[in-house]
Amino acid sequence: MQDYWKRIGLTGPADLFTLVNAHARHIPFENLSILAGQPICIDPDSLWSKMVKGRRGGYCFEQNGLMEVVLTRLGYGVTPLAARVRRGVTEVRPHTHKLLRVLDQGQDYLVDVGFGGEGPSRPLPWQEGTWELQPGVTHRLVRQEDLWVLQCQHDGGLWLELYATDNRPRYPADFEMYNHYTSTFPTSIFVNSMLVSLHTERGYHILFDGLLRQRQEGRTKLRRLHSDLEIRAVLDEVFHLQPPPTMRCPRQER
Repeated sequence: MQDYWKRIGLTGPADLFTLVNAHARHIPFENLSILAGQPICIDPDSLWSKMVKGRRGGYCFEQNGLMEVVLTRLGYGVTPLAARVRRGVTEVRPHTHKLLRVLDQGQDYLVDVGFGGEGPSRPLPWQEGTWELQPGVTHRLVRQEDLWVLQCQHDGGLWLELYATDNRPRYPADFEMYNHYTSTFPTSIFVNSMLVSLHTERGYHILFDGLLRQRQEGRTKLRRLHSDLEIRAVLDEVFHLQPPPTMRCPRQER
């Protein structure tokens, strides 16, 4: 475990809130392996090799897969769940997101280090309520019949629905299928677009195809990247990532 603590900037085990926040600030969300034509392997050894030893990031099945391994080793009660993403869509989508329900000192929490910049950077109590985890960024859980829906609000604006989960346990075989679909289906966003994000203590960075969105202290700055060289420089300087040599950069006009 010492390699993991070093990877997330800690010296050893910490409370759940500190651990989750440290992970979110040090291991970026990214789909660069998919853009390089590499398979996404979500068994524990592969996750450890890529994100801890290899100092890479990953997307939800990798990020929350690694978090599940770590929290289970530390003795937490961890239940893996699946969700349907609602951000940016109007139709019902398949289960393409993994999150965790974690039991800590008698309280269930939603833990999700795999949704990217708009996702929560710290655990949320698994109950209806509203929490501001960063300046001007608020999350809340709401009930909709038999579903729990995670929503996000920026600077007092409209509430955006991020995803909905039925709060029912899923199994490794389920995630193998979800992961295969998400990483290979021709119309999957992860096959056709570059998505990279990283939380900071007071905001986040998001790179979507050629647009870098940096939010700090409640202020957002946009920067359009016009070349593959610029993109690779930002991956290094902002996200501390060295992409696979065969990675392709989706066109900026997307």
